Amino acid sequence: MSGSLSVNEALDQLVRLYGEPVAIRGILRFEFEHIAIWHYPKAERRNAEPFGKASSSIWLSTGSGSVQLNERGLKKLDGHRVSILATLHAPDPRFGGCGHMSGTPAEVLVSSIDRL
Repeated sequence: MSGSLSVNEALDQLVRLYGEPVAIRGILRFEFEHIAIWHYPKAERRNAEPFGKASSSIWLSTGSGSVQLNERGLKKLDGHRVSILATLHAPDPRFGGCGHMSGTPAEVLVSSIDRL
């Protein structure tokens, strides 16, 4: 794993980085039915179909194991710049997107989140 990627850089390289460990930096959003990392700076965020404003975001997941995201910790990080270490995944072709209502273009299986 080389240097940290922005959210847009990770999405642009999704095919090449699929299933690979990556470091991604951006703004953490912890909201009802939406836990994601968003591109920073905001002025560079994309707004394209089919994801609209979420085109520059990546869903955060822990998979189906016993390890889950720390809700209290995520609330404290909401809206702050973070760096995540994770494995990048493209959406299942049957759904066309990731996360709640397939609303983001990719997802990551998170190993750690650190505030920048």
